[in-house]
Amino acid sequence: MRTTSGRRTIATLAALTAALAGSATIGSSTQAVAAGATTTAPAQHAHRQAPHRTSLTLTFQKCDSCSVYLQHAISGAGDTVWTSKTRRIGLDHQVTFRMRTRLTHGLSFVLDAPWAGNIGAVPNLVTRYAGHEVGSAVDRHDARHGRRAEGCWAGTRADAATLTFRVDRVRARTPDGQPTTIPLAYSTHTLPSWKPMMRTFKGTIANQDAFYCESPR
Repeated sequence: MRTTSGRRTIATLAALTAALAGSATIGSSTQAVAAGATTTAPAQHAHRQAPHRTSLTLTFQKCDSCSVYLQHAISGAGDTVWTSKTRRIGLDHQVTFRMRTRLTHGLSFVLDAPWAGNIGAVPNLVTRYAGHEVGSAVDRHDARHGRRAEGCWAGTRADAATLTFRVDRVRARTPDGQPTTIPLAYSTHTLPSWKPMMRTFKGTIANQDAFYCESPR
């Protein structure tokens, strides 16, 4: 898994069909290490409990040839971005990530569909459409006509969790105006989510850098 830092750039696909101005994020995280010792007593190493981890399984409908990776980027947190390895969805329609539980809070999901055209950004999975209560079912019609959406999962404290997404296709255009197809990717049941609530393009959302979430705390 890797961590990058950089300047925030979030864009909806509606804006991406016009002139695009993206920015790359390159950098590294810093990790502080503390150790203590005295001159009158032997050095003692404090016992540090291993961070709690969650096994997160994503189940997909209609996208067996796709790949997905996770990102954790919080607004106001130094613009630091944690990015998982990319995993291909298996024949069982699933992919599993083993990760620190704290990173599930404000987690976004980036999808790579091999049949999708280049629109100058990467598609994000929608976790909640405006007007839908948490836990409510979402079908293609709901997703396609969702005008505003969130892409930041509020997360879990559990040892294991499973989320189910569906991937459909909608027509769009490349930055130079050529017709293409892009993923309409969304949770089949509305997830507890963090802001921002973004305007969509035919129910889709995307980003050019990272999807920065807004912590409610």
